[in-house]
Amino acid sequence: MTSKNQTIKELLREKEQSLGGEDPRFADYLTDLALVLYHESRFEEAVPLFERALRIRQTCLAVNHPTVGEALNNLGMVYLATGNFALAEPLFSRALALQESVMGREHLSTAAGMNNLAELYRGMGRFEQAESLYKKALLIRERQLDPQSLDVAEILNNLGALFFDRGMLVESEPYFRRVLTIQEKQLGADHPAVATSLTNLAALFADRDQFKMAEPLHLRALAIREKALSTEHPKVAESLNNLGWLYHQHGSYARAESLYARAIEIWESTLGPDHANVAACLENYASLLHKLNREIDAVALEQRVYVIRKGRSSEALDQRRRSS
Repeated sequence: MTSKNQTIKELLREKEQSLGGEDPRFADYLTDLALVLYHESRFEEAVPLFERALRIRQTCLAVNHPTVGEALNNLGMVYLATGNFALAEPLFSRALALQESVMGREHLSTAAGMNNLAELYRGMGRFEQAESLYKKALLIRERQLDPQSLDVAEILNNLGALFFDRGMLVESEPYFRRVLTIQEKQLGADHPAVATSLTNLAALFADRDQFKMAEPLHLRALAIREKALSTEHPKVAESLNNLGWLYHQHGSYARAESLYARAIEIWESTLGPDHANVAACLENYASLLHKLNREIDAVALEQRVYVIRKGRSSEALDQRRRSS
């Protein structure tokens, strides 16, 4: 557990004692801790905190209070991150309806709600609905904010990802390049957000089989994350896995294997041995081992992937039952 998490948890206990467990101000502290966990990809730990914050706000505040919409969006975000689309959709829809009703169709909070729902629709493959919402949200932000702002870049990035998901790589590239330009200007060339945009561009070039364009972007992203976040951060593991996959696809098997092994080690240490990221990297590693004719090792990894995913499916079903 990070010192930041520990500090917030200790403060949480103090606030529950001083404010009571049903005070909206206590819901704020629950949300703060849940957001820390969310950004560390510790989604299972974040869910009950977001759920409790939502219950407190719904009980203690007016049904159309803006922070109720915020709580709906927060819980929707973590369900989206874990692939629980059926749970996320009603939360995002309710939040957007509340925001439009209370704050108006041109409010920045409404744009945020549109963006969240669009992210869900993109994940569900409902691309036309997602594109429409993204573009509405983008217009609101471009009208009310600096076109070079990070909030504008967020939606540009999501539009780029939408076109990427649809296989429209030519349409995707200018969005990703514009995002990178904005982030480098606003945040500096060595910010972790820049690493994410470099990763997106690298994935685009990899899909075009442009290895010489993709490799330096993945390497730069890895260097940024190792310097800015630490060499054992989950995002570093993400870059290692991405770079490993690139080498894997281009026949550099020894380099790929080393990168996969390191990524798995970091994710197991930081996120736990049964995390979805661990399963995904194990799957990549098993595919590599098949190519190396190491069938026994490959099958062993595939069996572990099966166990992890079966366990996660059972947890998701239990979660849906609790929420119904």
